[in-house]
Amino acid sequence: MNALKTLTNDQIISLSPAAGSLAPIDGVSSRYSFVPTLTAVDLLRDAGWIPIHAEQSIVRKAEKEGYQRHLIRFAKNGLSFDGERVDLVLFNSHDCGCAFKLIASVWRQICGNGLMVASEFANFSHKHIGFSSEKFIHSAGEIASAAGTIADRVDEMKVIEMTPDERGVFAQAAHSLIYDEPDHAPVQPHQLLDERRYDDKGNDLWTTFNVIQENVMRGGLKGISRGGDGRLRRTTTRPVKALDRNIKLNQALWFLTEKMAELKNVEGDLSTVSA
Repeated sequence: MNALKTLTNDQIISLSPAAGSLAPIDGVSSRYSFVPTLTAVDLLRDAGWIPIHAEQSIVRKAEKEGYQRHLIRFAKNGLSFDGERVDLVLFNSHDCGCAFKLIASVWRQICGNGLMVASEFANFSHKHIGFSSEKFIHSAGEIASAAGTIADRVDEMKVIEMTPDERGVFAQAAHSLIYDEPDHAPVQPHQLLDERRYDDKGNDLWTTFNVIQENVMRGGLKGISRGGDGRLRRTTTRPVKALDRNIKLNQALWFLTEKMAELKNVEGDLSTVSA
């Protein structure tokens, strides 16, 4: 934790100007209750959560500039385990696009990758209207309390070995989550299993999940796409930069991994009974 670079509010604003907005976007309803993101940041900081990263979405409409969706990552002492760390992600906007969201995230230190937890006990939403500082901080405390449970689930995934066929099915399912038309996707499912480093050569569920997640989120896979003229062209997949899609895909992959763990555990139980 001491090695992490903590951000001041000014640094957060420099990385994500929308987080420093002092008013909502023009034209909001009179019922809209504006709560500055930095107010939430200060509440979390007072509760021991240290901001370490900030970013915001790119907007297509100029009038949304400065009010768009933004994300701030926080770390807290005592939440590291076996090469990973449980962080808290704050997600918000000032364009009436979303409420405050607090999401547990597993930070994998080997690759600097953040995985969003999909479990209900690790996700909380707080509307701007009727915003309660007490309830907001209570949710942050729930995420800190859930760190042990999250660590246990990760440890469980690390000891679940998968056959080549199972890894292929998992990659196929992930591929279908990513591409609306899988048959026309620029890459094949098996490419999502390409390791980027030696430490990712394991066949356990946790490693498989991480390899797929990193390939999806960071892009860089070589493939073939069909242009508007119908011709096939070589292409390289792009990283996921839209914050909404980042969170949606991350949580969908986490959910898929938890379901795979459940299936493997049932399979193990049945094998024990048969024996």
